[in-house]
Amino acid sequence: MTAVEQTSRALVIEDQDLMRLALIAELKAALRDCIVQGAATWEIAAGLLREHSFDLVIIDPGLPGFDPTSPQHRLAVVKAVVDASPDALHIVVTGSDSVEEGEACRMLGANAYVGKTGLDRDTLSSIIDKISDTRFSLSLSAVKAVTPEFTYSGLTPREQEIIDFMRSRPKGVKRKEIYEKMGDRFGIDPYTVEKYYKQARAKLLKNGLFPKGA
Repeated sequence: MTAVEQTSRALVIEDQDLMRLALIAELKAALRDCIVQGAATWEIAAGLLREHSFDLVIIDPGLPGFDPTSPQHRLAVVKAVVDASPDALHIVVTGSDSVEEGEACRMLGANAYVGKTGLDRDTLSSIIDKISDTRFSLSLSAVKAVTPEFTYSGLTPREQEIIDFMRSRPKGVKRKEIYEKMGDRFGIDPYTVEKYYKQARAKLLKNGLFPKGA
């Protein structure tokens, strides 16, 4: 599975509502042509796994009904999901990550083990591409944000994402490079990305809100 040439079915098993919805949104962006379902508990997940075949499953091992501090309970969650969806790719996503647990998840059949801190769209897309080539991916938590987040309700989601990209670009990277990168992501030409950026910039300047670095 890459980002992506066929319709994919994915499942996100995560009890925290905001995190689950965020992961669903990121998968929709990374996979493009996909159906993504979410489950907040093992019971809901088990029902979906019985009814459907999934290509990709994201697993939070600290689900309700299990002790999130118990290594045995956490690994039991991973094993149950992997056993119930043997043809899927499995990504374990946790805020309590460790090398030891990552290796244990690999032994149980997981394809990737990822810390929540520092997990962003680029990281998730890269992990999906990597595990699609049958390689295991281990990515521990790391703080990546070097600037405070800035959002404005008057921007469309695409305009906001372009502003975010501009603000987080490394020193020396020109706007043209960002236009090209985002064009590849969205499947549109760089000139259209530039148009969205200028629309967003005009809205922010009009309200005196244009952030530093954008």
